[in-house]
Amino acid sequence: MLTATHLTKVFAGDVRAVRDVSFTLDPGRIMALVGESGSGKSTLLALLAGQADADTGNIRLDGVRVPGPSEVLVAGHPQIRLVPQEYQLMPNISVRENIAYALRYFEKGYRDFRVNELLRLCRLTDVQGRLPRQVSGGEKQRTAIARAVANKPDDGQSTVLLLDEPFSHLDLPNRLIVRDLLFDLVQHDKMACLLVTHDATDALSIADSLGVLRQGKLIQLDTPANVYRYPTTAYAARMTGAATILKAKHLPVLNLPGGDNPEALVCLRPEQIKLSEAGVGGTVRAVFFRGSYSEVDVEVSRYVCLRLLTTRTDLRAGQSVSVDVAAESLWWLKGG
Repeated sequence: MLTATHLTKVFAGDVRAVRDVSFTLDPGRIMALVGESGSGKSTLLALLAGQADADTGNIRLDGVRVPGPSEVLVAGHPQIRLVPQEYQLMPNISVRENIAYALRYFEKGYRDFRVNELLRLCRLTDVQGRLPRQVSGGEKQRTAIARAVANKPDDGQSTVLLLDEPFSHLDLPNRLIVRDLLFDLVQHDKMACLLVTHDATDALSIADSLGVLRQGKLIQLDTPANVYRYPTTAYAARMTGAATILKAKHLPVLNLPGGDNPEALVCLRPEQIKLSEAGVGGTVRAVFFRGSYSEVDVEVSRYVCLRLLTTRTDLRAGQSVSVDVAAESLWWLKGG
């Protein structure tokens, strides 16, 4: 459906916002790209939406090249819908009217049918008569998404939904609603969706594929499970969840082989570290209650502090415990 090939965008001062990015997004699929602030996420979305010109590379939708703004009278592409982080709703008309505006050239019967359908899908029926300033952040986000997808393309044409940090301003209940909405819309309308975020928590649960952006470069792209379990670098590991990154020279403290290169890096996920009376002794440094489980930091030595998961409720800072790490749990990284 949507194919990006060797995209590069350089700003003044040789700032390489996007560096040689390539990927393919298929219909009915959700792709998530994660990266820290300044990693090029928003710039990449602008390129994909046809709102910024790439310096090199190209974008194709259903095999047809997507032109940049310098090649067309009005920037953008009718089949690629971008929902910006700020929503950009029209402030003086209702939620319903914001959605209906995208269908203003359609016959009234279909327009009303489609708006009602989207209000139901996006759980906005009860607030449809309110102005944007009278609804919550989650309801604004869902209104912006509904408006973006309101105008279906003709049969045989594809729709791509691009989302810039869709969860960043939302509380947990609204994040869950928006996450479920995206899944439902992709399945209902058979569109493709690409979202960018700096927090992989929601991306891991909803995406079919997950990419990691660093300084404009796509350093890893795979299924969420593979990126989480087998990150290529320490950066990819940290961007996709809690991780303990250790140098090989510190592994003997855990009774694990250090390998040939003492400076090599290994990754351990919290679920791979267990409390065990037969393990290595350590001291609880902190306990973070997460509801059904707790995250616990255990200091084993000056250079080794492990984060693990447990359902135990009796652990306190300063308490002595023992931990065990299986050698097969270690994942060796290629770099920082």
